[in-house]
Amino acid sequence: MHAQNADSLAQAEISQELFGIDKEVYIGTILQNAAHPRFRYQPTTKEKPSAFFAKVDPTPKTVGVNQLVAPPQFPKVSLAAPDGLVVSEPGYRFNEQNNAVAAWQNTLNPPPPNERINEERAARGREVFVRAGCIRCHAGAYLTNNRVIAANVIGTEPSRAQALKKTENVFGEAVIYAPNTPVPIPKGAKVLKVPTDHLDPEQIRLAFAHGDSPGGYKVPSLIGLAWSAPYLHDGGVAVGPNGELGLSDTVGKGVAPDARNSLRALIDRTWRQRVIAANAADPALKAVHVTGAGHGYWIDCQAGFTKEEQEAVLDYLLSLTSR
Repeated sequence: MHAQNADSLAQAEISQELFGIDKEVYIGTILQNAAHPRFRYQPTTKEKPSAFFAKVDPTPKTVGVNQLVAPPQFPKVSLAAPDGLVVSEPGYRFNEQNNAVAAWQNTLNPPPPNERINEERAARGREVFVRAGCIRCHAGAYLTNNRVIAANVIGTEPSRAQALKKTENVFGEAVIYAPNTPVPIPKGAKVLKVPTDHLDPEQIRLAFAHGDSPGGYKVPSLIGLAWSAPYLHDGGVAVGPNGELGLSDTVGKGVAPDARNSLRALIDRTWRQRVIAANAADPALKAVHVTGAGHGYWIDCQAGFTKEEQEAVLDYLLSLTSR
């Protein structure tokens, strides 16, 4: 649903500020490899890429090719529209579809885990979870405090924490069109300022890596861990059902990471070191900054926990399938 992820052409107006790439070069680079011949730009022509795109654009009244609406601050981005644009189709109201999808998503719960969970042991695991201090961040109904933790504190691979850093070059005021505004947006549509004074400035700096901030990662919910392996912010903590280590020997070979084994590697430093070593042996993973390192919060023998307590915590984590 986000412009940056779904429609690369939507970033053409700020390609210089975000990527250091001239707008024409940016459009031409994308379109010269278009899958459909109609949209494929030929660099040997003298035509500007933007002029070529204007002739073949399937949505000429919107930015890019998807059904997107440019909020009032466009081409700048903002806290209200971090991607700079909002998905909204003609015939709907501004942002109506996004809100509808979000409301539906909020009704979903993950299915039960594939393995049978011992409820008594899971209850003991909850006690260990609290005693280990996990509750400091993973609290509340969704088991998250919704805070952004600095990358140099959490210790995970830092490159993704810097992903939005250059948005500082084009950061604007958080404004949106009124929710009852029809699409296409009419002239003189009402513009609303989004309240942001209550937000923690340091959290904003961490989320966007603005200024000298190292950037950070938001504490994720633990609901549905049984279905979300591999783990960590880089997806690098993966162990297969037969002990296969790292992404190369699991996902890379078509082997689904096992949730229990992968979670064990998340909280047991001996297993984690094996996973990190396996990932490090693959140059392809190094190229995309996947290590499986960081989040050094352990529930293992070295931290004073027994093997039975560790297994109880795993049962608890795998049991988290509803809010």
